[in-house]
Amino acid sequence: MKIGIVGLGKLGICLAVTFSKHFEVFGTDVSRRRIQQILNRERFSEPLVNEYLDKYGDNLTVTTNCGILKRCDVVFMITQTPSMSSGRFDLQFVKSALEMVHDANPDCLAVISSTINIGDIDSLKHVHKRIAYNPEFIRQGSIINDFQNPKFVLIGSYTTKDGKKVTDIWSKIHSKPVYVVKPIEAEIIKLSLNVSFTLGIVFANMIGELCEKSQADPNKVLDLIYQDRRNYKPGLGFGGPCFPRDVNCFKATCMENSISSGYELAVLLNNLNNYTTERYYKILTSYGKKKIGILGLAYKPGVPYIDESQALKISQKLANDGFEVFVYDNLAEENAKNELRGDVFFCSSVDECVNKAEVILIGTPNYKDVNTFKPVVNPWK
Repeated sequence: MKIGIVGLGKLGICLAVTFSKHFEVFGTDVSRRRIQQILNRERFSEPLVNEYLDKYGDNLTVTTNCGILKRCDVVFMITQTPSMSSGRFDLQFVKSALEMVHDANPDCLAVISSTINIGDIDSLKHVHKRIAYNPEFIRQGSIINDFQNPKFVLIGSYTTKDGKKVTDIWSKIHSKPVYVVKPIEAEIIKLSLNVSFTLGIVFANMIGELCEKSQADPNKVLDLIYQDRRNYKPGLGFGGPCFPRDVNCFKATCMENSISSGYELAVLLNNLNNYTTERYYKILTSYGKKKIGILGLAYKPGVPYIDESQALKISQKLANDGFEVFVYDNLAEENAKNELRGDVFFCSSVDECVNKAEVILIGTPNYKDVNTFKPVVNPWK
């Protein structure tokens, strides 16, 4: 298999020499200076680049002439995407590179490896139909090592055939897991994963400040916190007798100790949690129906407790705003009756609730498999 690389900058040259260990690679860049640096074997600061050029350079052909891409089955593009004032990534260099690839080799598989916006592959598909997304998860200073030893490889592909094509390439490089998803899913994963890392850094620094003011060892504290990391799925917001109270206690503690980061985070958590309640209220009322059913009132499945339950809060807000609300939760009914006021009707079964309502909200995930032709709002997917 012959592989093309468009863009031989800090990342592109590393990708090129990594592939050169196993494939014949044809690289191109608009910068003549960059091509000369590679041909002259100038010293590169990134570890392993020069070593790999010495060992596998015979498998790498570099030029400014994009016509060389005619020989390639797959072309990877790893051009720059500078940030614009809005914060979005500028796609102009990726688009122009893709147009160049299409002119040179309209039948190849074009693989975008640059950092891009969510939805960009759908847009770029109009330039070159056979396209995939293969974002890289690397760190400066260990780029080649990261290419060869990732936690996993992510591929966004429209077809099984193209997904397998990119998978086969990486399978020559390492034996780590490869996940093939839709391009839009890969774009969301790439961007969101980095955001999750920034959340982790902010959290660690916040805990570090709290430990400093409490004369505690932040490393011991964080090491034990990391022993219980939970992989949550979408749904309604947090409730129950613990989480809301703990967030508010954390907020008060941080305020007393002048830890602004912790206080602001706790406020943000509460605001975002309340946003979830408002979001699903708006979805339910957007149907223009007056009779709304809620299946599940507890703060989580399998318990009778309703502490800070968002399903219960939504039910009460609907009743306050003049909607007829039909609810069912065999475990939480008695507790809910003490809280809910107005036009809230407690049903004796799931079927009764579904039959009387025009729109149904799944308040707890144990009811998510309800079968009805009526609109169902299911936060638990």
